Amino acid sequence: MTMTNANHRDPADQPRPLRIIAAGTSAVTLILGGLPTVGVPLTPEVTGWLMGVIGALSGLAVALFGERKVTPVASPRDQDGHALTPDTSEATR
Repeated sequence: MTMTNANHRDPADQPRPLRIIAAGTSAVTLILGGLPTVGVPLTPEVTGWLMGVIGALSGLAVALFGERKVTPVASPRDQDGHALTPDTSEATR
């Protein structure tokens, strides 16, 4: 079953906001975690604390920013807030 929407695109062409947000937070983690290896004087305790904070904030960022950019399965809506409904013109198989 498909959902009708005037702006329907091929799923392969859909943006992947959660992947983009997760990749961004992973890059920040990688950069900050690697600072001691390039001569930034951070103690192991500070580095560990930074990684813990970044890990917690990464999950929060994916949830807060990503949630606004994906269609919920329970109540799908288009960008204008109109409910998406099943496409009844599609033949059943």
